[in-house]
Amino acid sequence: MLIIGIVGAGTMGSGIAQVAIAAGETVKFFDPLPEAIKRGQDMIKKNLDFLVGKQKLTSDESFDILSRLEIVDSLNDLSSCDIVIEAIIENESVKKELFQNLESIVSQKAILATNTSSISITALSNELQFPERLVGMHFFNPAPRMKLIEVIKGLRTSDTQVDYITSLVKRWGKAPVITKSTPGFIVNRVARPFYGEALRVLTELGTDHISLDSVMRDCGGFPLGPCQLMDLIGLDVNLSVTQSVYEATAFDPRYAPSLLQQELVRAGKLGRKSGEGFYIYPVGDDDTESSNINKKHELGSLTLGYIKSSGIQSLIDRLNDTEADLIESAPGSTIATIALTDGRTATQRASDELISNLVLIDLCINFQTTKRIALSHAEQCDPIAIDQIVNALANMGCKVTIIQDVAGMIVSRTVAMLANEAADLVHQLITTPKEVDMAMTLGTGYPIGPLLWADRIGVQNISNILKHLCEHYGSSRYRISPLIQRKSITNQLFHGT
Repeated sequence: MLIIGIVGAGTMGSGIAQVAIAAGETVKFFDPLPEAIKRGQDMIKKNLDFLVGKQKLTSDESFDILSRLEIVDSLNDLSSCDIVIEAIIENESVKKELFQNLESIVSQKAILATNTSSISITALSNELQFPERLVGMHFFNPAPRMKLIEVIKGLRTSDTQVDYITSLVKRWGKAPVITKSTPGFIVNRVARPFYGEALRVLTELGTDHISLDSVMRDCGGFPLGPCQLMDLIGLDVNLSVTQSVYEATAFDPRYAPSLLQQELVRAGKLGRKSGEGFYIYPVGDDDTESSNINKKHELGSLTLGYIKSSGIQSLIDRLNDTEADLIESAPGSTIATIALTDGRTATQRASDELISNLVLIDLCINFQTTKRIALSHAEQCDPIAIDQIVNALANMGCKVTIIQDVAGMIVSRTVAMLANEAADLVHQLITTPKEVDMAMTLGTGYPIGPLLWADRIGVQNISNILKHLCEHYGSSRYRISPLIQRKSITNQLFHGT
């Protein structure tokens, strides 16, 4: 049994304390504000009472767990701790001061850990006498339920400390992923495009926030759409993380904050906690379903064209099971033609491939089972051709969401950028494909890891989407990871051979 010190009795500190005492450790719980300690203690008891009510714990077990929580009055009372975890305000100078104080209190063998979500572990340790003992332990909210913990190694953190914390986290029933200290670590770094691409589509008036969220959920398989999730997190909190990563990466355009998000924050529209963000709370029926087309029509014998690609074949097979007849379109064809987006706008691609009646389909995690299809069409496209394709998709049993002709559409550009970000971390030896995918599925609830998704779509297809986005926007934001470039040439996978 270890003695664990927890500094900070907010939501995260209380959650971490609950995890530790539930795993059999003794916790010394400190916060300079008595009211904060009281709230934290009450929160832990309430959570344990809930588990008793659900018959996941007995009353005796709950009492035994709570008996291992010791409230202390000062930092000096943490002198006997084996590990001290801080979960205080996300401010570098305040955290540094705390660790310097702790270092003069605990033994030289004690491990110091930080729950920071974005501050450099190297920076936090650089004024310590023993910087090798500071390690990152980034829990996710709510800590008792979320399995993932990012174990972060600063430039001078000892491998021995990292290995010890990794083993401890596993003993606590959590899933650790090891990462080097980098802006945003794994989850907050890789997740930036999930919000960033959505905000860019909205800024371009590609669609409205309700339709965008519907497409990301129903087509992409994400548990929440980006706008829903930003409202839940807090638009100000989400913006702050983006700004932190942007500054820490020397103002890399890839992480530039959105003017749209900044304006919402300036207006006090912070999401659920303020009553209004992208949505107004409580959310009404009008805000939960986007406008779409879901009418079935008698088609009779209808011939549609398609541009062949591996990603769209399952959709073609599904359409062939209806009354539609699908043939491969050739340059110069005038029939209504569908194609999976490759990052170009429909208008550009229709011009490039000499197929005027071109309708693009956004990426779906599973075209065989999807209940929604998102499409955009070329400016050159005849309205009759659009109606033919919409009707065919509706007869297939799908809701159809039509968006404006934005490059890369919604799901496709987001997944490509998520994979690109993840690939960069692997390329820089910050983490591994297995670890980054595990982090994103456990930490954010993504349906599959971004690099496994890239393997399934085809790394060459991811490369093409990014290339076309880069050409369209002329921005280094969409520059292709060197690792994706290499794998697209050699046809290698991130996972396996």
